[in-house]
Amino acid sequence: MPVDTEGLTVPEAIRKLFGVDVAKESHLLKDKATSFVRNGLIAVRKEQKVHRPAVYLESGQGVTLHNALVLNAVFPNPKDVKRIFEDDQYRNECANVVKSLLTNRESVVGQALQSGASEQMVAFLADTERNLRDEPIPNPFQVLPQVALGENTTLLHALLVQAASLEPTDSFLLAYLNGDWDAAQELSSQLSSGSAELLALKTEVDRKLTEAREFSELLSFFRKR
Repeated sequence: MPVDTEGLTVPEAIRKLFGVDVAKESHLLKDKATSFVRNGLIAVRKEQKVHRPAVYLESGQGVTLHNALVLNAVFPNPKDVKRIFEDDQYRNECANVVKSLLTNRESVVGQALQSGASEQMVAFLADTERNLRDEPIPNPFQVLPQVALGENTTLLHALLVQAASLEPTDSFLLAYLNGDWDAAQELSSQLSSGSAELLALKTEVDRKLTEAREFSELLSFFRKR
């Protein structure tokens, strides 16, 4: 049953949802949650206080905040997390990323995973009929990576450090998530086959690189004038 967070501040809601005291354990988690308020994913109301406005969650935002922070553990850019809520095709692509990175593992970068929860998370994301604003997504992490790893790294970057030991498909997905289009294109050339979703990602990488080259050529043109 969804946790009621109406009228709570962001730190209070995080404590209720995850048992984390952000003031003592993770300022980063609070900052990430606040970024979802700024980009409009989380609805809040503000009340003017003596020194600054107080911010409280609107009704029904607890599930959205929970799901946003669980997804943010894998996808560090708040813009990408918001897109998962809004774009079914992108959500399916991200389901494949989670499947590749988290399933069939007992731990990831030293962080224990809840048994079976990674597979449940993938199934949830792949079923776009399940509403990310109404139903809590299964959380595979015993401790959220934002808390465990801190501000100096992310789960994604920690996995990139291990990329040399990963399969080419996993390395390609990590490069794609990190926005390293050149590396992603190079790695994609090592993939002899793949799912329709993987082929779509390869096409997206090629498109990104083409756009970057065209923009660079346009800048060069104007600089010469």
